[in-house]
Amino acid sequence: MFLPHKLYGVIGDPIAHSLSPTLHNAAFQAWGIPSVLMPWHIAPDHLGDFVRAVRTLPIAGCCVTIPHKSAIIPLLDRITPLAESVGAVNTLYWDGPELVGHNTDVEGFLFPLWQRPVMPRVLILGAGGAARAVLGGLYQLPGVREILLCARREEQARELAARVRPLEDEHRPRTAPLPEVHVLPWDIRHEAGADLIVNTTPAGLEGTSPLTGFPRSGTGLAYDLVYFRTPFLDAAEAAGWKTLNGRDMFANQGGAQFTLWTGFPLPDAAFRAMDEAIARHVPL
Repeated sequence: MFLPHKLYGVIGDPIAHSLSPTLHNAAFQAWGIPSVLMPWHIAPDHLGDFVRAVRTLPIAGCCVTIPHKSAIIPLLDRITPLAESVGAVNTLYWDGPELVGHNTDVEGFLFPLWQRPVMPRVLILGAGGAARAVLGGLYQLPGVREILLCARREEQARELAARVRPLEDEHRPRTAPLPEVHVLPWDIRHEAGADLIVNTTPAGLEGTSPLTGFPRSGTGLAYDLVYFRTPFLDAAEAAGWKTLNGRDMFANQGGAQFTLWTGFPLPDAAFRAMDEAIARHVPL
């Protein structure tokens, strides 16, 4: 009989699509760590109840996804400087008696971009918790000069622009000027010229695209944070753009979580389990 010594979870609304249990449980098994990560469907009005339960039950850590990445912050004891800079949390862990929020999405988002050509102009679609990590990551990506924020609710995009700030690092002082950040009305998103377009909306999970009429004014990179093929990427490819889904982002943000919790890197078995699950996935 398998009796886990530690319990982890992933919370969201919806949550059935999450591959976090697949990734982390394969890693626990490969390393022989007696732990398990469970998916928990937590509606927004039950988030406070969940955090109180974490403080009572033997829950060692948690992944946090849509729509809780910002709402959970006031319920925690503290958050890390990176999570504070972007105003979003995707990881919970214990530091002694303190329940701490961290963000590994920034690291995951940047991972597949470091070796690509410079992309001076970037369009971000959406303004939720994932968009916060993307904007925070773009502040760190060399060569970015202008960032356009575009969301259905324009006031949400303006709040994003005002809230997210670069992470200050005294050991790595910034040598280039910060990118300019502008808010673009949703109705003219198809007209924006950009070298990189990042979809942070959950449209891919719903089998739709936030940008079906893809701009043909460039041949840049279309990046969807959803980790399987989406209509957004299909439209981009049809218009001659390069495409990138969220597979590498998910794997690397999950790897950072696993190392934070256990001190071990993700083993190859975890990547294989993730890729097999992605291959089986049929978009909703």
